[in-house]
Amino acid sequence: MLIQSSALCKLPTEILEDIVLELISHESTSTIIPLLQTCKQINHILAFPENSHLYSRIFRSRFDSAASVRRLGSRTHHSRHLAHQLVWYSSALKCIRRANVYDHGVLDAFWASFALMSENDGKNRQHLEAAGLPDFVDEFVRKRLYENNVDTHGWPNESPINCLALWLLWFTSTEERLKAETTARRNEIIRLVLPFVIVPFRYPSAHAPHNHFAMPLSDNSDGHLRQSILPAHGAFPLYRSGIARTTHFYDRTDLEIGIPLASTAAKLIFFSRRQVTPIGVPIHLPLNRQHAIQLGFGDQIGPTQEDVHELNQHNVVKHLPATAWDDADDNSLSPSSQLDDDWYRLTDCIYPMEKSSLKNAHYTYGSATGLWQGRILVPNDNAFATILQHVQMPEEFTEQQLFLNAAPLFMRLREYHCVDPQDPVPTGGANDGFDDGISNAWIPRGVNVTEDVHEGKLKFQHHDRTYTYEAYRPGSTNSHDEATCRGCQFRGTCDVVYREHDDQFLAERSQGVVEDDADVDVDVDFEDDGQFLQDASAQYDSVIDDVFRQSDEVMDEDADLDADVDLAFVSDDDSDEEEYCVTRKCNGVLDIALVGETDFKHGQAWNHYRFYGRVREWDGLVALVRIPAHPHPTTQGLGIWVFSGYIVGGKNFVGTWRALGDVDPVAPTLESSFAMTRREEVHS
Repeated sequence: MLIQSSALCKLPTEILEDIVLELISHESTSTIIPLLQTCKQINHILAFPENSHLYSRIFRSRFDSAASVRRLGSRTHHSRHLAHQLVWYSSALKCIRRANVYDHGVLDAFWASFALMSENDGKNRQHLEAAGLPDFVDEFVRKRLYENNVDTHGWPNESPINCLALWLLWFTSTEERLKAETTARRNEIIRLVLPFVIVPFRYPSAHAPHNHFAMPLSDNSDGHLRQSILPAHGAFPLYRSGIARTTHFYDRTDLEIGIPLASTAAKLIFFSRRQVTPIGVPIHLPLNRQHAIQLGFGDQIGPTQEDVHELNQHNVVKHLPATAWDDADDNSLSPSSQLDDDWYRLTDCIYPMEKSSLKNAHYTYGSATGLWQGRILVPNDNAFATILQHVQMPEEFTEQQLFLNAAPLFMRLREYHCVDPQDPVPTGGANDGFDDGISNAWIPRGVNVTEDVHEGKLKFQHHDRTYTYEAYRPGSTNSHDEATCRGCQFRGTCDVVYREHDDQFLAERSQGVVEDDADVDVDVDFEDDGQFLQDASAQYDSVIDDVFRQSDEVMDEDADLDADVDLAFVSDDDSDEEEYCVTRKCNGVLDIALVGETDFKHGQAWNHYRFYGRVREWDGLVALVRIPAHPHPTTQGLGIWVFSGYIVGGKNFVGTWRALGDVDPVAPTLESSFAMTRREEVHS
């Protein structure tokens, strides 16, 4: 039966699709409805169930798509998967436009918005802004953040919807928007997020407690993790195993995405709003260091007016870029690529008892290198102890009631790598699978640390043995040699190939070997590659095949991840059996160490310190110990503090500090927040 009733039906399908794309480029997707109603044949050609190709083209025209391929592979761009994602994202935008923060679809809309912001290269943010997300999430936080808090004794819940709301509030924050806030509304947000900022024994600040360095925990403990029970707040330290959502995401029908840490977002929100108001400059201070010397204060540690002005000239945290990325600029990373480490932490670091994916990076080489400036929050000891002992959240939970002070924080850090066949320095602590020595940034006590900046060497002297690390220099090759690298020798090649189903394949292969050879004596050297891989994993998982970022000839560790991923697109008719595969060159990096100090200028103003520490390979957690650099009467009471946190968005270092000393990691101690951002420096 002939159903043609319009001259438009004579046009090729490709032309009709072009017409649709032209319509929606000027208006919303609803403008195609009259076209679909023209006749049954056009409806049949263009309707969603019949033409996933069209709706995948709509997705590409409206939303950013580079991040999904970079993170999950080319299958994500099959038409039906982009069409599915278009529906999810469009439904979220529709929910936000309704402007009802009590809508039953808010949680799903927040998940979609979080994914959109994590993939944003300009288009996504534009659509979310146009839908009203900044005002929507702002209203949600003010009205619903403390919802259902009776069972938590007045404390806000670290629920999925609250975690997402805080991250979206941070994602949509801009300097212009925060400066336009009234002081009263700014202070209201600060008061609302304050518990997440300064109560670390209720709200975790890491995907696994920082007392652990060797991960996963299943390789380093007997499963009986030590925790103390705080009468007022529950178990400590805090483990977040399995805190995730399973969802249909592009081609993955059951992708697990971890619930983002509320405390990290809250710290970014807090410090970004506090930095809006400049620090007052006391007029009694010397004008500058030269003036201080003239006044006879040359040997004294303390700020000048110039030092305070410097604090105000630089932000504590940097916002995400609010403008579209210029992909023609070869010297800049796309906004979404700067969030890759953060995204991989959420998808890979959900279960502390399981290893994280070696296909993905959780810390990008060089991320911590440079001059960092920020602030630390220091609560009064008695106020902190009161919170620790009381179940109910105080009615007046404010910075003033907590006697909360802020202090400047400066550090200049350098990064060193342990390259195979060198061995990493052992961890410190009790060597019991629980205490890996966080009180000394996962480095054994009594270690002699020496740095030769000219030679680019960092040495740890421990128990008559020297562990040597070499300086990381962007764009330069390290000392890795395929002939001496144990990882390369084990594989028989410098090429490292990660396949999507490697773990499943090895498990099945290992099971098959056991079943088939149950009555056969097996040589202890294990000639079978699959069995050997499994038995060697406990020793090598955290060491061999780290994040390999090299080209065929020289290491290009600053290149985007997509340079190493097979991005060949397949036709829409091909099946989804194509396996996601990442190929890299081994660079032999087994461990990352950091050392640094305060620059002399900043030390004269805010005290001189030394820093050293490590990066946890499992999730990219950075731990640093801060030690007063010079024994001096004025340093009494400064103490030794340990900082641990994540590099967020490649720009901000956010986490908690602890006055640990010899405190057992199972016991909470004085602890609070810090945030820093790396300063841009012009090198001549």
